Amino acid sequence: MHSEPRAQESQGVLHRELERRMSRPQRHRLLEGYPMAPLLKPRLGGIDPIQMFGFDHSRPLIVGVLPHTFCNPKVRGCGFCTFPHESFANEPMRRVVAQVAREIERTLDRVPELGKRTVDAVYLGGGTANLTPPSELKLVLERLEAAFDLNGAELSLEGVPKYFLLRQEALLDVLADTRIRHRRISMGIQTFDPDWLRRMGRDAFGDVDDVRRVIESAHRRGFTVSGDLLFNLPGMRSEHALADVERAIELGFDQVCMYNLVLTEDLDSEWAKEQDLVQAMPEGGPALETWLAVRERLLTRGFVQTTLTNFERADVARSPRRFIYEVASFDPATWDGIGFGPGALSTFKLDSQMSALKWRNAATSESFTQVVSSGRSAVAAAFRYKPLDLRLLHLTRNLARLEIDCAAYERFFGTNPFWDFPEHFELLMENRLITFEDRIARLTPVGMFYADAVAGLFAHRRVLELRETDEGALHGHMG
Repeated sequence: MHSEPRAQESQGVLHRELERRMSRPQRHRLLEGYPMAPLLKPRLGGIDPIQMFGFDHSRPLIVGVLPHTFCNPKVRGCGFCTFPHESFANEPMRRVVAQVAREIERTLDRVPELGKRTVDAVYLGGGTANLTPPSELKLVLERLEAAFDLNGAELSLEGVPKYFLLRQEALLDVLADTRIRHRRISMGIQTFDPDWLRRMGRDAFGDVDDVRRVIESAHRRGFTVSGDLLFNLPGMRSEHALADVERAIELGFDQVCMYNLVLTEDLDSEWAKEQDLVQAMPEGGPALETWLAVRERLLTRGFVQTTLTNFERADVARSPRRFIYEVASFDPATWDGIGFGPGALSTFKLDSQMSALKWRNAATSESFTQVVSSGRSAVAAAFRYKPLDLRLLHLTRNLARLEIDCAAYERFFGTNPFWDFPEHFELLMENRLITFEDRIARLTPVGMFYADAVAGLFAHRRVLELRETDEGALHGHMG
């Protein structure tokens, strides 16, 4: 008798929540995975999850490595970046890289079963990863080769264009010497506009000619090359972003990654202090129109969209050289992920349980170096998934790869996402943010732009509960 009014009230609450989330800047935070870092609980009593829980070691693995957290633009965080980073210093960087290598070795000593897993992809990122000197990069890669069988894996190194050219392209040679199936590099370009690069403090990171040289050198070695671009810079219309896209295509990138710039006065960034920039940010319709124009241009120029932000040349996407790491990270039903280094994240499904664990390492170079050098675990915070949390992890991660396969969800959970979240799907379809066909729920192009709002709608009730309790604390699930 009261079920219909409660359903209507719930739908009304969801509708207001969706409106609220769509009215905010879309930061694509769902790429970080559910739950986000603030909901991870500090670990207590020397807990080391990699040893204390049973995992299914038949599952394949992806490996993320943050060699250090340092970068060196002339403007802090390039003006806009809110990811953890530290100002470059040579000796502290060398110390932390040495401890990353040590962490890899010690982790496999503690849990040798990890080394028997199939590793499909390794990604070296965080800070400016190609600031790592060649000798230190070689050390980390040697530790990885000793720990895992990488013969069938993909290896990626992230960084800025200029540093791939230093020391006669020594970093590219280190990658080429690694025993691995395929190598790729990812360059943070942001824009080809020299005025904006100067404003970001990135004008020493390489110009168009440097980018061209890196691409040509990488291609000669058989690597694939990816470039990151921003769209919706302050005061810039779609023509500016489209010019960057065309330049990237002309230069020969195999993959182009498009990121919507978010800038509000409450962010901890240098540009957030400049009211002229904050007030010039595109909002609502114009920001969405730029995304739609950029997406359409890449599709018409022979690229296919593989994830929320990534576009690959069609011939690469259909080949063994396609980018594996990110797609795998968005499929927790199949892959576990282990992270090494300061701030690195790991997510593992528990063996024989409808649960999983997520943990994060100590975030700064100093704190990470201290704990690892003393022989302790680097894990600083953790979260244990309950069945509802695991469903939310799967939904939000699969949104990042553009679709939710109901059949795959049923195989894993024994239920259907439309049964588990009926009101949410109804509202999202009503607002044309997703479509449903052949038992697959897909984000529409507009839904892709508002993917943060979509993911947040699914998770918001549970997030409110977690903020009010200590449910995510690892020690709370250990008796």
